[in-house]
Amino acid sequence: MKQYQILADEGWTHLDNPPNRYHYFFVSLFAPSDTISLLEQQLKMCNEAFEHPHKNEIKWSRLNGRYFSDYKKLIDTFFNFWQEHDELKYRQFFMDRKYKYTGEGNPKDILFMVYYQFLKHSFGFDSDYFKALGVDSLLFKLDNYSDKQRKQTLSDYVQSFYNSFNVKINFIDSKKSYIHQIIDILMGACGYYGNFKCCKKEIVKPQDICKLKLAKYIQKRLESIQAKDRNTKVFHWYENTGGVKGAYYDNRHRYKIVIWKFIPREHVIDNSWEHGSNPEIKRLKRKQKYWTNKRSEQCNMFEDIDKESNNV
Repeated sequence: MKQYQILADEGWTHLDNPPNRYHYFFVSLFAPSDTISLLEQQLKMCNEAFEHPHKNEIKWSRLNGRYFSDYKKLIDTFFNFWQEHDELKYRQFFMDRKYKYTGEGNPKDILFMVYYQFLKHSFGFDSDYFKALGVDSLLFKLDNYSDKQRKQTLSDYVQSFYNSFNVKINFIDSKKSYIHQIIDILMGACGYYGNFKCCKKEIVKPQDICKLKLAKYIQKRLESIQAKDRNTKVFHWYENTGGVKGAYYDNRHRYKIVIWKFIPREHVIDNSWEHGSNPEIKRLKRKQKYWTNKRSEQCNMFEDIDKESNNV
């Protein structure tokens, strides 16, 4: 039996005031089971060698000045592994408040509805390219929820859609999965950077600067992966990046990175979120560039990206 594992989680689904432009993030890493097991082992070994052992689960929200060097080691371990294993794929799904949803629904229902869309359409398991790999089993490992009814509904949908495979869905504790913790960092960095979180603070602390620099570093490493995989020069963190229709449908599985900005059918366009239409967003963008280039003794391990940032 040849099995693929799909590890997925969600983030930035909470309501902030002011609201975040980019929200309802879903990210998945998936690969053959032996590749997933090897990655989990390497991340575990990196964690055990941290300079400052972590008592709690590794999460973007818990990142502070004490742990920046350890987080960078973990990120480098992940990306170095990824560069050597082409079968490991990354999928990102999110929503943009420029396309304001006008339909009805309980926020919790909407969360699971868009989660289902992500799990249903993101991996290309029905593409000719994937069929040629001879995979007959899919194991979904999703971060656990307390809502048993919605979990069961989500499981039933996924099993129904992928009925040509032997499908198993496990809801797991992310504390026990280093890959899920990496996913949390990747989502956290994307939401933090795109939503100008550092620049919205009245007082910017050194650890905020380092958080911004780590997000920029992650962006650069994603850009490097995509450049090698697809011969591209520009990485778009907040736009669709995959050809997933018609003759290009195989790319839904083939590419190592595919990002999907989900636009609901029921929506109106709110152009106030565009940089050119909103002076406040322009101001935040200038501040972000300033703080990204700002030197900080607490995170001098990011000096190698400061020069690159000057050209952004």
